[in-house]
Amino acid sequence: MTAPRRTTLTDVARLAGVSVGTASNVLNNKGRHTAATRQRVMWAAAEMHFSPNALIRSLQRGRTNTVGVFTWRLHQAEWRDIALAILQGISRTLSQKGMDVLLYARHPHETLVDPSAFLDGRVDGVILAPGGVNADGARALARANLPTVMLYEDPPEPSIASVTIDNRAGITAAVDHLVRLGHRRIGYVSPLYSYDFRQRYDTYRDRLETHGIVPDRRWSATDVVDTDAYYDAVVTRLLCQEAPPTAIIAGNDGIALGLLTDLARRRVRIPGDVSVIGFDDSMKAAEARLTTVRQPAEDLGSCAGRMMLGLLNSDIALERRVELPVTFVARETTGPPSFG
Repeated sequence: MTAPRRTTLTDVARLAGVSVGTASNVLNNKGRHTAATRQRVMWAAAEMHFSPNALIRSLQRGRTNTVGVFTWRLHQAEWRDIALAILQGISRTLSQKGMDVLLYARHPHETLVDPSAFLDGRVDGVILAPGGVNADGARALARANLPTVMLYEDPPEPSIASVTIDNRAGITAAVDHLVRLGHRRIGYVSPLYSYDFRQRYDTYRDRLETHGIVPDRRWSATDVVDTDAYYDAVVTRLLCQEAPPTAIIAGNDGIALGLLTDLARRRVRIPGDVSVIGFDDSMKAAEARLTTVRQPAEDLGSCAGRMMLGLLNSDIALERRVELPVTFVARETTGPPSFG
């Protein structure tokens, strides 16, 4: 069966008895026309159920009214709700201004995204989650004058806006909480491949020194791979010491939950033998009653959306660097040390 032909502007103009240019101007509210001409064109458009192609109209204006969003970690159950909350904040903010969102996603094992993927004219700007592009890729976007907002990163170019969270306050609160409970041997498990992770690790070391505790590299693991075998190896390395850590801070909830699973398998008491703290406050963390640091995920997405609107509108008063506050959440995986 042949698909029905889509009504075109030419069809509307023919039925209205006007030129294609006149029909276009009437439908786009351009130029001066008699009431009778306008009425004929509008009647013909309604009669033929004609709807102007939104993409063509936006391209004619030099805008697609679409923002690209590179997302990540949707494959990770322990982080999915955070990523979705960020997307919800972005989408809600942009949709209120009549803008659409085009999602870009990559498989977790793929390499960095080629920045040219965002430069084919389909989007007016792009919001990037960590790992989307490297510093060179971000600079390429800046050179192309594509409005860009980075999440959780320190942008390599001043024209690129960014929204981050107060990692320093979060880790400071975590260390202080453990010290108040009586811990002195506090470990840390996290990769260091992103700005966020590095900032959290540096704050952990600085805060220990503030409390008169010399950080011991044997208490830390920064070569994190999210596998059961890794957690087995790292827990063995941390606990099989003459003076093992009595508490561990993880770079995010996913790592903390991996540690909790392995510790439970070994029948290590939480928090009796080891206290554990995460970062993010995902749904999985709440279910596990994990002590953690809550980040304002949806607010972060909303802020990124507002930043993008400001960039698109060339807002000279736009604040291009925003750091949102976090909240420490004490639950059931931290307590006083039972030894040492």
